[in-house]
Amino acid sequence: MKGLILKDLYAMGGFYRNTFFSMVIVCGCFGFSLGAEGVAAATAIMCATMIVSTFALDERCGWHGFAAALPVDRKESVLAKYAVHVIYCFTGTFLGFVISIVVNMFAEQKLSIGELAVCAVVSFGISMVFGFIIIPIMFRFGAERARFIMMAVIALPTIAVYLLADKVNLGGIVMTDMGIKLLYAAVAVGFILIGWASCFISIKVYSKKEF
Repeated sequence: MKGLILKDLYAMGGFYRNTFFSMVIVCGCFGFSLGAEGVAAATAIMCATMIVSTFALDERCGWHGFAAALPVDRKESVLAKYAVHVIYCFTGTFLGFVISIVVNMFAEQKLSIGELAVCAVVSFGISMVFGFIIIPIMFRFGAERARFIMMAVIALPTIAVYLLADKVNLGGIVMTDMGIKLLYAAVAVGFILIGWASCFISIKVYSKKEF
């Protein structure tokens, strides 16, 4: 599986420069309007979307048909994609954290390092969930059609959260220490279950595909 991971990381060489250039534009033009936390989230998500490009490259060079003739287990191929996604999310989160510290130095309302760290953790979680949703879709429909579905994956939850926040008043809710711990535990368990379900679906879909 190590070779499959390195294959994706090396093949994406030219895209790293483009992604870094996009980060510079976003942080330079919108850094202060987004705030430190916005920059951290934007950087993590931009790196997370690079997994889509790895699928596009595989389709362009006919990798799946070539891999079918090799002694490569399809389960390992799927898990390698998730491993690459984790690497991109970690990288994006780290870069976002560093950039957010720089932006925070010049912000009017400064955040503490602890608050920036929380923003980084949340950004990592969001970018990982993005991959959990989009990777099975790409295995099923391919990278090109998945790009359009990806827009819906990003837009629909954003609209839903906005409408929910507009309708529901959370101001009267008081969380106890136990309630906060249970909430964190529920989020962690949910995150693990979503990741497991995503891997399971991807393996099932990819194992049934013919090339």
